[in-house]
Amino acid sequence: MNINFSGVSKIFEPDIAALIDININIEQGEFVYIVGQTGSGKSTLLRLITREILPSRGIVAVGGTDLMKMRKADVPYYRRDVGLVAQDFKLIPTLTVYENIAFVMEAMSVPGRLVAERAKDVITQVGLWRRRSMRPAQLSGGEQQRVAIARALANSPSLFIADEPTGNLDFHTAAEVMKILFSINAAGVTVVMSTHNQAIVNASRQRVIELEGGHLVRDERGGSYTG
Repeated sequence: MNINFSGVSKIFEPDIAALIDININIEQGEFVYIVGQTGSGKSTLLRLITREILPSRGIVAVGGTDLMKMRKADVPYYRRDVGLVAQDFKLIPTLTVYENIAFVMEAMSVPGRLVAERAKDVITQVGLWRRRSMRPAQLSGGEQQRVAIARALANSPSLFIADEPTGNLDFHTAAEVMKILFSINAAGVTVVMSTHNQAIVNASRQRVIELEGGHLVRDERGGSYTG
């Protein structure tokens, strides 16, 4: 799924300019890092892509659809095709690994047989099948993040958004999470990831988009964290 920002600004009341005149085009199947200091606009950019918020000016188009013009009734269907992973995991503590993932599909009325098949596939993909009956509190931070990734993959999204997915993880665990994200991208899924992790960005040399004070200051293919 491709993403296009055309002259996009986002102003929060009363006068906080989170993004200013952003122009970006991300093609289907790209892997893109969004970098910048806290408050640079990274999370705002991702929230615009997921249509959690709308731009104050400009056009955000995903898969050729202008998100501003999207009907509210169509938003849940759009989000089924967008996998989202946040830094805080947002797992349901009373549910097992399997139940956390199945819950997402059941909420979208996916047939039970397909729920079971897909849940097994994504849990296996992130290497947690043996832990499928465990609850979040019984898992390490890295394992919880992998559950969150599996849950985001449950509906086979065309676009995968990761907001600081390695922020609370040690280097080794973060590297394991990145292997999963790269495997997702290798299957043709567009991946957009915000991060402060310089080592990860420098190691993989993907496209890097840097924000500073709401402005786009760098868009570099095969880039490093600091440019």
